[in-house]
Amino acid sequence: MRFGIHCRLWTTAWSNANLPLIEHARELGFTAFEISMVDLSAIDPHKIRARADAVEIGVVGTLSLTGDLGLGSPDRTVRNRTVKHLQAAVEAAREMGARFLGGVLYAVPGRFSGRGPTPDELAWIAEGLTEVARFARGFDVTLGIEPVNRYETYVINTAAQAQALIDRIGELNVGLLLDTYQMNIEERGIASTIRQHATSIRHLHLNESDRGCLGGGNIDWAALSSVLKEIEYDGIGSIEVFGAPSPQIPTLTPVWRQLFPSPDHLAVAGLAFLTRHLGRAISAI
Repeated sequence: MRFGIHCRLWTTAWSNANLPLIEHARELGFTAFEISMVDLSAIDPHKIRARADAVEIGVVGTLSLTGDLGLGSPDRTVRNRTVKHLQAAVEAAREMGARFLGGVLYAVPGRFSGRGPTPDELAWIAEGLTEVARFARGFDVTLGIEPVNRYETYVINTAAQAQALIDRIGELNVGLLLDTYQMNIEERGIASTIRQHATSIRHLHLNESDRGCLGGGNIDWAALSSVLKEIEYDGIGSIEVFGAPSPQIPTLTPVWRQLFPSPDHLAVAGLAFLTRHLGRAISAI
């Protein structure tokens, strides 16, 4: 496996001031660096790529929808604007060297309707993501649909729901982004879920049950290690931990107490834990 770290461990929102984090992550031993693309105006793809290429670290892009965006909106103008936004994110991701863009691409976390998703909403989301996926195929970018827990969205909470959406989209460059933190809340079993959806998994977030230091919570890392070896997963597994709540996506980053001594402590200890339990990190991606 290749191990990555998310920029939000150190920063609440990406900007060029955070570019040195790319080298820092490589110095700590990570071979992939995950960049939040929530605010596309803050992304300078060419500077990111130059820094990443110089230290031989892979780049991954992730985002969630915010503000007045939404693929499930009954307003076609909003849906069209959201498609354009995601297409711009795909283009920026490829320019910064990423071949994967994942996250909550289908809804705005924290926005609830008071009911489950309607057939119309799911149809509109599938339609929009199909258009984005076809656009992404031209840039050799894979999309990852991430199910998140019921307290963050009402649309896609489980791997099975995400898989149904992926099947409906029907494009080969669309797969699953699964997060152990999210699965610990919504799935009946993390290992069994990964086994069931092995052929669709394109990226993993490897987090503890409380998003604190790895190994100190409820995640069954032995079972996770076993199933990842069983399915011969050789993609990226990133630690996605938030050092502070983000004003951009507060619903996804609620951190109200100190969960670890320092960001660097969590990163170093987390990489050592993953290397020991899930495989051996490699020097380049």
